[in-house]
Amino acid sequence: MKHAGLVITLNLFALSPAFALDAACEPIVKASETKIAQPAWHSVTEGDGIKLEAMKVDGQFFMAMDGKWQKAPMDMDTTEKITIGMMKDGTIQLSNCKEDGTETVDGVEMTVLSYHSDMKDIGSGTAKLYIGKADGLPYKLLSDSADEQHTQTIRYQHITIPTR
Repeated sequence: MKHAGLVITLNLFALSPAFALDAACEPIVKASETKIAQPAWHSVTEGDGIKLEAMKVDGQFFMAMDGKWQKAPMDMDTTEKITIGMMKDGTIQLSNCKEDGTETVDGVEMTVLSYHSDMKDIGSGTAKLYIGKADGLPYKLLSDSADEQHTQTIRYQHITIPTR
């Protein structure tokens, strides 16, 4: 066939996903990638009367359940990488991403990004992500879905393996 290479190229183009992450949403993905690269973090998520804590220290992961720390049953960096992949391939759709100004949280100057997320069969909601201007790390997330509101805070300094 005279144009076999062109046919193959057109077929590959037709099979590739049509989704492309909006450039305005890229800082959300980059903040997650930056968090993964950190040797330590401590996350507290609160909402609907529930408090969940998670921690990474030197490649080990911990969770607080009923106020007691234990080793996490999974590698939370891998979970975050899966989420990043889902944002990049459109499984989790991010839209209406925009900068909402700057704020200072615990002495750190932040860029505040607001966005809408939607995942088929799971649900949708809006969120505000606070990203450190100097280091690109996520420090705070406020999320609001149809019937739930959550606040997540993350710190990166003075994190040690929990003993309680």
